[in-house]
Amino acid sequence: MQPYSRSGGTRRCFYEFQTWMSCVTAADTTSIKQCKATFEDYEECLHGLKDKEKVRLMLQQMKDNEVHKNGVTASELYKASNTIYENLDLIKKE
Repeated sequence: MQPYSRSGGTRRCFYEFQTWMSCVTAADTTSIKQCKATFEDYEECLHGLKDKEKVRLMLQQMKDNEVHKNGVTASELYKASNTIYENLDLIKKE
C-alpha cells in the first residue's frame, strides 16, 4: 500500500495499515490471530461497518420512540435550531 493519496496527503487508513503490518511482521508474533484486533481496526477504518450499524440502531430506536411515545424522539431533537447537541447532552447549555 502506498502511503500517499491522489490529493498528496497520506491515505485515510494508512496508520491503521502500518500498525497491522508491524504486528504481523513483529519477531514475537507467533500467530496471525495475535493481530486480530489491529486488523479489525484497519477494516473498521476502511469500511466503517460497526459505525454504520450503530447509526442504524440509533435511527431504529428513535423510530420506536416515536411510535411508543417514550424516550427521545426526532422531533424533540430538532425542535429548535442548533440544539441537537444540547438535547443529547453532548455539550452543556450556558
